Amino acid sequence: MKRIKFVLLAATAFTLATGCKKNLDLTPTDVFDESKAYLTVDDLQRGLNTAYGRFDVDNTVYINATISDELRFGPDNAGQGQFEYRLQYTADGTASGSTTGGWGSMYSVINQVNRVLEKIPTVPSVAVNDDTRKNIIRGQLLALRGYAYLELMQRFAKKYNASDVLGVPLSLSVNSFAQLPRNKSGEVVAQIDKDLNDAKALLVAPTAATYDDKVINQLTVVALQARVALYKGDWAGARDNATTVINAAVKPLTTGTDFANIWVDNSVSEVLLRFRRGGQSIGASFATSGGQVYFSPSDKLLSQYTASDVRRNAYIATAGGKRVVYKHYTSAAGARITDMKAIRIAEMYLIRAEAYAELDGAANITAGTNDLNTLRTNRITGYVNQTFADKATLITALMTERYKELAFEGFRLFDLKRRGLDVNRNATDVDSPNWLNLLSTNFRFVLPIPQAELQGNSNMVQNTGY
Repeated sequence: MKRIKFVLLAATAFTLATGCKKNLDLTPTDVFDESKAYLTVDDLQRGLNTAYGRFDVDNTVYINATISDELRFGPDNAGQGQFEYRLQYTADGTASGSTTGGWGSMYSVINQVNRVLEKIPTVPSVAVNDDTRKNIIRGQLLALRGYAYLELMQRFAKKYNASDVLGVPLSLSVNSFAQLPRNKSGEVVAQIDKDLNDAKALLVAPTAATYDDKVINQLTVVALQARVALYKGDWAGARDNATTVINAAVKPLTTGTDFANIWVDNSVSEVLLRFRRGGQSIGASFATSGGQVYFSPSDKLLSQYTASDVRRNAYIATAGGKRVVYKHYTSAAGARITDMKAIRIAEMYLIRAEAYAELDGAANITAGTNDLNTLRTNRITGYVNQTFADKATLITALMTERYKELAFEGFRLFDLKRRGLDVNRNATDVDSPNWLNLLSTNFRFVLPIPQAELQGNSNMVQNTGY
């Protein structure tokens, strides 16, 4: 009897052991195996598409508009964006999550880019053009990573100084447990330059006939390089890169109705890169589809446009008796559904003009003035060319022109920061003198690192003042 019990116990133990082993070996049915995510070049393309989809241009537009002098509270504002506009944003996200939101969204882009980049060498080339496709995918991924790091630097680092130790962390590989410290600003910008240079070497130069403004190409990369050069004060680089884009003549300046149609998605003139939107975009943060207006264009901005300036009605309108931001207001797809225009040829003219002004000298002042006059001629009916006596006068005019031309496109706060200028709002645009001005020396020109990042990363250092 004892022997029978022993055999039964042994059999039971064996059954339990093998049963447990069998259960442990089962692959979960609700988890996607990442090793099988990228098996073909089409899979890589889908991974790239995801990186494009995560690029949050809306956040760039929102923080630049609400913190600067582009907006005022709308008649239906019930607290929307109040902490940004009243310059009271914090690191914990309870007040103004948009000021910290760019951190997570841009690192999400970078993480996706890194994941796909690591898989490219593992995917076999089967079709004749697979190697070419992989190079183009890799080039676009590198460009997106460089672009994302520029966005992070403009938000979370001080006015560019290569030796500044508080840049942003560089993440160039996939490691979910890494606790990365902040790199020097110069190191981050060097990586941006490397990513964009590598991307340019992999991508194809488009023609006017082949240009697709929904994807990054070689010329788009050069446009980004012009923007980076402007950011870091490399005036010769800004001039040369902007000139390359302008001279390619794939997206010339336009005017009149064609220009106005850009903003309701009936034209892609001037647009070098846009991010498609299938649902409501940034416009819904300014005014709802039901007619509630949370933010209106500021009195200060409106006063910059003459009646003969096509931008006045293309950017600003009246709906239901309320002043609204028309730039992201409507399209054939529906109310507040518009593609986000990330890079336009007009920006290249403004970059080159500013670079010429900074390079100084009579010939450069004339060249910069010519670019400014060219842009204005395409915007203002009956415009008469102006002249400028010196560098300082031209730069002042150019900053005003950037304010007018690039309004609600995500530049104003960053422009004031890199030029060391104050945010100066009109008294009619504020409900308290406490947020009338933001001095260039104020710590709030640098946005706060999210509190959650500091809690999860022992190597992270918060920006001063938060």
